[in-house]
Amino acid sequence: MRFFRKFYNDSLVKNFFYLMMTNLLNLILGFFFWIVVARYYSPDEVGTTSAILSSMSLISMISTLGFQTAFIFYLPRDRINASRIINSCITSSIAASLVFSFVFILGLNIWAPVLKSIFNDLKFVILFVTVTIVTTISGHISSAFIAGRRSSFHMTKETLFGFFKILPLQMLSVFGAIGIFMAWGIGVMISVAIGFFFLSVVWKGYLPALMLDPIIKNMAGYSIGNYLAEIFYTLPRLVLPIMIVNLVSAESTGFFYIAMMIGGLLYGIPQSISNSLLAESSDGGELWHKVKKSIKLNAVILFPGVIFFVFFGKFVLNIFNPLYAENASITLLILTIASLPVSINTLFTAVRNVQKRVSSVVKINAGIAVLTLAFAFPLSRSSGIEGAAFAFLAANSLAAIVVIYKMKNLVHNNKTKMNVNKK
Repeated sequence: MRFFRKFYNDSLVKNFFYLMMTNLLNLILGFFFWIVVARYYSPDEVGTTSAILSSMSLISMISTLGFQTAFIFYLPRDRINASRIINSCITSSIAASLVFSFVFILGLNIWAPVLKSIFNDLKFVILFVTVTIVTTISGHISSAFIAGRRSSFHMTKETLFGFFKILPLQMLSVFGAIGIFMAWGIGVMISVAIGFFFLSVVWKGYLPALMLDPIIKNMAGYSIGNYLAEIFYTLPRLVLPIMIVNLVSAESTGFFYIAMMIGGLLYGIPQSISNSLLAESSDGGELWHKVKKSIKLNAVILFPGVIFFVFFGKFVLNIFNPLYAENASITLLILTIASLPVSINTLFTAVRNVQKRVSSVVKINAGIAVLTLAFAFPLSRSSGIEGAAFAFLAANSLAAIVVIYKMKNLVHNNKTKMNVNKK
């Protein structure tokens, strides 16, 4: 009883728990989603859809303009203007989504010619742009929940998204690859509608509206830095499927996408802790005490997860389809091991964000992105999806070596300051 009381009173741990439960539920519902997909759609259709979803997610991420991390940092510090901040950021991101979606579609011959036949249909173009906009809004809503320390609402919204995107899959299978995307779009639209209702509970008096308030200029520097950092952070996982569909095959893209989705559960552990740490920083207090708690929490949760997927990863893939277990088990093993350096890099960037040292976050994420894609291009050609996975592991491992060195210096400097203050 004392343990649960302590857990409930520790908002950092409590928020992490809800964020991690969100990732776990997303994975479980994702399992069911892709199991149904694997039963009713061909591997080629899965590969094509994974490339479309990766493209949509990349555009959505770029369209956030860095506001999602800025929400977590700024909203707790300016609760009076929360509605103006949220609505102005959402309006800006809707405009950006429209622009980047059409840039992507007009440039298909350059970055994804294999998808051009699907985008020749005007109806699908409208669907793609709409789902991209709604997905961008969904990310902002989730960040506003985390900033308000109500990650339980984020969990509810994402669970509804996972549930409602599964329901229409079988019925939409007659549309082929487009049917998977349509089901995905239905899920995200329903979850966003419910998310707007929850926003009015978290931020009292909130009403959605299209507006551009000058107040968001105060967030510009922090947002731009995190905008670049988020692009570089997400770039490898979104570009690799597009690279594989062009260099290897659509079928292999499907195998890689599923393996990366499963590995994403492990990557979500340090990411959830980092978001919770950033939200908690609004209270001030001893940063390094919170950092140590975050590192311990990461180790306690991550290591068992790594061990589980090392030994049972092939079994998990087999649940989807024996084809995935046969073709993606080594890829999943490599991506599982990659979660260790990924966690080091993610926690370090969280510390830098708390310190408002955003340029450091940009450098780390940019280095990882550039190295991953530079390694992946030749390795994907020679070793297929295993080569792409190894590129991701190698890039994060090299970055983690640099991060560990920097962390040691930070801890040493902090101890030195504490000793000077005591004297």
